[in-house]
Amino acid sequence: MPLFSFGGKGSKDPMVDLESLLIDYAWTEVSNASCMDQVFRTRRYTFEVNWAYVNVSHRIKKFLLRNRQDADPSPPLDPKVRSKVIQRDLCLFRTEFTNSSPSDQSFTFKTERKTTSRCDVSVQRGFRLGANVDVRLSIPIADGGQGAAPGAVAGPAGEVDGCRITGGLSGELHVTKTTGQTFEETLTWGVDSQVKVGQGSRVVAELIIREEEMTADFEIESTFEAVNDIPVYVKERKTGRVLEVLEIPKQQFAKILTTGKEKEINKIDDSKVSCVTNGTLRAIYGAEQVISVKSFNGNRPPSTVVEFTRPQIEEV
Repeated sequence: MPLFSFGGKGSKDPMVDLESLLIDYAWTEVSNASCMDQVFRTRRYTFEVNWAYVNVSHRIKKFLLRNRQDADPSPPLDPKVRSKVIQRDLCLFRTEFTNSSPSDQSFTFKTERKTTSRCDVSVQRGFRLGANVDVRLSIPIADGGQGAAPGAVAGPAGEVDGCRITGGLSGELHVTKTTGQTFEETLTWGVDSQVKVGQGSRVVAELIIREEEMTADFEIESTFEAVNDIPVYVKERKTGRVLEVLEIPKQQFAKILTTGKEKEINKIDDSKVSCVTNGTLRAIYGAEQVISVKSFNGNRPPSTVVEFTRPQIEEV
């Protein structure tokens, strides 16, 4: 099911196209287009906005972890963060050593396995630049991790233990597709140990990973500031040749973007506006590695040795 639809009676695009607003203004207010050019605009010309003259910054306003049982976001002051993260243990490799000799024996427990961490980001409301969005999202980290994300105001319910978020998923995620985007990374898990098995004993060794899953609703405030007049290139559709460069005055930047879009875009000053993006993030990642060694000797209860380690991130 698509996140939203375009066109149709009574439908409204939840993504404000900032680029089309600037292009419409440049074509109708700045250019000296003839009546025929106005009529056949889309058939004759293409347009390109030079965004290098606009400074864009992003700030996380909310990041609310969803409850494990509920579909609704958790309240901002709920301190039980871990109860909102689903944990599961996955056995990647299991082997059994049996010593039937009259003396102790040592065996090598060595293996390497790979898993994939995945993060799906979908956007329900916000802005786009033509056919693409441009949102940068970092998962807020609790104090026990790498420090909270700058400007994040979600409180305890929106903070995640940074020591458990693996590799690139703990960095900045750059979302560019209006239909949503998936980020993946490969993790390498391995063990190379000697296992001592006593006479007449049996040992079961397992390589287990602790996988975690979380779902969160986020809100990001993006700020756009025109630092100079903004060029708009008018190109011939057939050849791509630049026919004209139209310049939008920076003092008109906020007025252009807020006309008829007061709810979606907020004016800060004549050359600066802000826009809020709402979306959902769902991440499944390997948090830690568990090496389990259980020793069985006759009718005695098994003795267990457990070791926790971190994965290796594979460059992709």
